[in-house]
Order: sequence, then structure tokens, then C-alpha cells
Amino acid sequence: MGSDKKKILLWVSGCATAVICLVMNLWLIPAIEKNTGGIRCFDMQSFGYTRETALRFLELIGDDGRSIYLRAQLPLDFIYPVCYTSFFSLLLVRLQKRATPLLALPILLAVSDYAENVCSIIMLRAMTVGEATAAFASACTVAKTALMYATILVIVVLALVRAVKKRRAGKQAA
Repeated sequence: MGSDKKKILLWVSGCATAVICLVMNLWLIPAIEKNTGGIRCFDMQSFGYTRETALRFLELIGDDGRSIYLRAQLPLDFIYPVCYTSFFSLLLVRLQKRATPLLALPILLAVSDYAENVCSIIMLRAMTVGEATAAFASACTVAKTALMYATILVIVVLALVRAVKKRRAGKQAA
């Protein structure tokens, strides 16, 4: 793929990622959580949750919250990983000038996000949560959070290293 096409795809995937993130965080998630008394959506419980928390959340979101979660939030959250995986992967390749094993980070991030989404659908449709389902769903959420932080950290470090190298090269040329 040509350099110009990669740049365009990087910008498009980055913009799509940002728009989806804003829609979910500014509109859908607040609408889902409005009656939960502060209990966050499954996706937003970064450091995991218990079966009891999941059951309480299901009890409090009501029909409207459940409908928004199943019919708007989760369908959008199945598109979101494609966007951010494309964006992060293209950014990693651009920063390193080649494909590397670091590309596994955004891919594993997407896999954990999809697993989390499937668990959310199961819990929302069943209106109950088994101990194993809650534990697996929570582990997926924790993995997603850790992989998101790791991916962003790697990108920031690579961007800083690249900036320092550019600056040093500019000083040597002058």
C-alpha cells in the first residue's frame, strides 16, 4: 500500500475511532447508566467487577438502559475495535517504519474487547449472571483495559523516541 493511502487510512481510522469514542462516552453510556446509582457499564469497569455488581447493574438499568446497551452501544462497540485496531496498527507501523511484534498489542486488545462484548450480550439477554460468566467477563474487561494502556504507552514512547531522534538529527545537520 502506498504511503499516501496509508496516511489517509491512518487519518480515517483515527477520526472514526474518535467519533465512536465520543458517541459512546458522551451519549450512549450516560443514557445506559442514568438509573444505576453510579454502577458503570460492564465495558467501563476497568478493574473488573463481581457477579453481585453485575447483577445489581442488570437490575438497575431498566428496559430503556438495556435496550440502548443491546441496540446501540454494543453494535457500535463491535465496529469500534476495527477502527482503533486499524489506527493503532498503522500508527505503530508508521512510528517503527515496519511491521513488528508490537502489532500484537492492538490485535489482542480487540480480541479482549470482542470477548467482553459477547459476555455483555449474554448477561443482558439472560438478565442473570453465573459466577463463571461474571469472572470471565470481568477478566476480559481487565485485559482490555491493560492492553489499551499498554498500546497507548508503547505509541507514546515510540513517538517520543522518534521526536528525540529527529531533533538530534536536525541539530547534527545544522
